[in-house]
Amino acid sequence: MGSPPKTLQEIAEDISRDVGNKVKYVALRPADPEFPDIPLVNLTTLEDRQFCVAITTCGLCIIGHAHDLLEGLAHVTRDLPRDQADQDRKHGHVKLSQQVSIASAVFEEVNVQYYETIYSLLDAVSPMYRAAFCSELSDKLLVLQQSQNDN
Repeated sequence: MGSPPKTLQEIAEDISRDVGNKVKYVALRPADPEFPDIPLVNLTTLEDRQFCVAITTCGLCIIGHAHDLLEGLAHVTRDLPRDQADQDRKHGHVKLSQQVSIASAVFEEVNVQYYETIYSLLDAVSPMYRAAFCSELSDKLLVLQQSQNDN
């Protein structure tokens, strides 16, 4: 039997660990008192672009273009019908893929773009992230090839 789906808070903590070496800064920030169930992450890309990112049941979305800037937070609370959001909170977990089945989705009425993963978000906003990711992948493939040649 598989492990239970991660909570939004656990996803936020994973983000800090997973991309720390491909951004200049990443850290969880305290939740907004009006929306305590929405984890928030501040990050700075390698290009020095700052963002505040909300982690929701629909995916990750940029809510501000500076650390701690929460201008878009009120919009992300309308992502799910109220009864679905309440149901998810009762169970304490969500599957991002149950709401967003592609890398990103745009909700036109509030112009909020959602990304299924932090990687797809960074790929969209940081060319240097993409280059660092490709370089790391290439290095790992070379090491793998060398170890296979040695055997």
